Amino acid sequence: MGRIALTGTSSFLGSRVLRRLVAARDPDSVLAVDVAAPPASVPGVRYHMVDITLPAADQRLLEAFQEEEVDTVVHTAFFTNPRRDPPHAHELESIGTLHLAAAAAAAGVRHLIVRSFTAVYGAQGQNPNYLTEERTPPPNPGLGWIRDKLEAEGHARSFARRYPRLTVTVLRFAPLLGPGVHTFYTRIFSRRVVPVLLGYDPLLQLLHPDDAVEAVEAALDKAPGGSLNIVPRGVISLLTALHLADKVPLPVPHPVAYAAADLLWSAGLGEAPGGFLDYVRFLCVADGEKAQRLLGFTARHTSRDALAAFLGYRYPEAANQRMEARA
Repeated sequence: MGRIALTGTSSFLGSRVLRRLVAARDPDSVLAVDVAAPPASVPGVRYHMVDITLPAADQRLLEAFQEEEVDTVVHTAFFTNPRRDPPHAHELESIGTLHLAAAAAAAGVRHLIVRSFTAVYGAQGQNPNYLTEERTPPPNPGLGWIRDKLEAEGHARSFARRYPRLTVTVLRFAPLLGPGVHTFYTRIFSRRVVPVLLGYDPLLQLLHPDDAVEAVEAALDKAPGGSLNIVPRGVISLLTALHLADKVPLPVPHPVAYAAADLLWSAGLGEAPGGFLDYVRFLCVADGEKAQRLLGFTARHTSRDALAAFLGYRYPEAANQRMEARA
């Protein structure tokens, strides 16, 4: 069996997948492909420095895959937060995935696993309670953050159709929340007063990072192909989550909130453009039955568990006080 190549090893999820692979396999069987070398705390991993945004990246990747006899590629080089430099984000996620898929197909790679997000389904008022993989994401989403990820999925699937030997598995992860995570949601739960949209209390899925890593391991073992939702057990409403986090919700009419978010984002002060408010207004909850059936994957943690793990990490003194009060 050939080596496993991993991109995005300096990202949150990629670094944890790297450590899990090294712990479970011979480190020499893992190839890190990134602009930054693997951390010194993960010795023995093979490394090729490749910037997948560059025009000649596909050739560099092809040479690396052939030289290292790569059998499987795990692609985690994606942004979890909106970027103020959308051209670079597009080059990394959409064009970078195009380069990677082309190189994998040309090198005879057997299996390509691509990280994606349940957010690609879009948060809409007409969404059903649970979104399955059969639901087609909106073709022209307003958020560039979503468009780039949908284009990346499309590039990978296109090469899978053209090269039947290449199996492509797209893992659509629910939002990660837990120790060390820094995303749109962690910024919400790090505030004392949290603006919310007046009259809205959507259900959320919060995925513990350990479950995300286990899902990647399951995909490596099963190689099912197709798109799979990776979600936690259970959901939690936004207002319930804020209550458990001891936050003070500040209701704001949604027309004001969208305009203010766009204005602050344009001024370089906001955390996300107004379109992201859809995800704290409307339902975007994915169904995990397909992953359970094809991967044998069921998350060990609930959405509440993920929230509690993050709060314990973010506010250790408060967590210790709660534990002492219960003792």
